[in-house]
Amino acid sequence: MRISQKVEYAVRAMIDLAAQGGDHTVRSGAIARRAGVPEKYLEAILVELGRAGLVQSRRGPDGGHRLARPASSMRVHDIYAAVEGPLALAPPRGRRAGPPGLDRVVGDVWREIEAAVRTVLDGTTLDELAKRAQAGRDVLDFNI
Repeated sequence: MRISQKVEYAVRAMIDLAAQGGDHTVRSGAIARRAGVPEKYLEAILVELGRAGLVQSRRGPDGGHRLARPASSMRVHDIYAAVEGPLALAPPRGRRAGPPGLDRVVGDVWREIEAAVRTVLDGTTLDELAKRAQAGRDVLDFNI
């Protein structure tokens, strides 16, 4: 399974918003710089995250973006679904391409993998990711 660049950028942006706290809005340019996301692409992603109820946006001189609810209540799966749609590795049950027994066995494997991925996506909150990111920034780097 490969995570799309769009999902990667959405998660990075959401971690950045979580790290900024929920008190004020943050401009997309600042998010883009810190998260390493092209600003124009980020703006489109923020619209999708807003439609999903994860981000609130405000225009104007004091405008910007912020989380629509606490980071502790947002799962990585919420972010994934907002920009990518439902997670689906297994083909629909009605679509058969080979012998029924073989289709069932192969389909079962895809559903097991999908369940494992869903467990991680559902079990990881945005708050956890923001704390991990902060812990990584707090580590001293002695590389010369």
